[in-house]
Amino acid sequence: MGHGTLFVLFDKYSRRARLRPVLIMLLPLALPLAVGVPSLPRGRWLWSLILLSGLPLFADQLGRSRGKRIEARLFQSWGGKPTVQLLRWRGPTDRQRLGFLRARIQDILGTSLRLPTEQEELADPQRADEIYDAAALALRVRARGLPGAELVQEQNCEYGFRRNTLGLRPYALTTAVAALLAVLAWVFATPDVLRRPGTPLLVVLVVVEALLVAFQAFLVRDRWVASAAWLYAERLMETSALAGPSDRSDGP
Repeated sequence: MGHGTLFVLFDKYSRRARLRPVLIMLLPLALPLAVGVPSLPRGRWLWSLILLSGLPLFADQLGRSRGKRIEARLFQSWGGKPTVQLLRWRGPTDRQRLGFLRARIQDILGTSLRLPTEQEELADPQRADEIYDAAALALRVRARGLPGAELVQEQNCEYGFRRNTLGLRPYALTTAVAALLAVLAWVFATPDVLRRPGTPLLVVLVVVEALLVAFQAFLVRDRWVASAAWLYAERLMETSALAGPSDRSDGP
């Protein structure tokens, strides 16, 4: 078994949205370890041990659970799920586009689910949001079999990656800062300490570790996740509701 086995054990979403945030969290520690211990075993037996230990499965669940834990807070701070907001009468969609969008969605849903009128939404916003959320679920199911489904999946993976990275941010930032401090201490250590590499390589390592700290400290924020969530919602609407024939059939 080799690292290619990961492509068999996990689907595209799990690899990109769940495993990648965990690997990014561990990267600051892995870099100095790879430099300081060049003879670290890299054979197939090591990959087999990692796979059999269940560590990839644990990483997959860790990435998902931390992201899901903060999702409700994110939606609340944004004013609701982007897919729901796009369907609201009081949402960001302009009236002309909203009217066309809602007519298409109602045609897709048929009589099984009626979208609320503007007066009904104002009278009971919570109930209206529940209906919009159900409508968005139907659109997600429908989008899987339509042209453009791959683009929707791409945006869903990106949103999941950013959400899960934000969920792991407290641990990842701590890890990155600790690794940067350790490498800085290594710079001023004597050459015989922990097989200290040459100065040029250490300088590169310091720069990379500093960039990883900056990534977690300044880029991984709520707005970083929000931009991906809105792109996903818009792509879903474009693919499932605004494109294709008006046949009726069945991330945020």
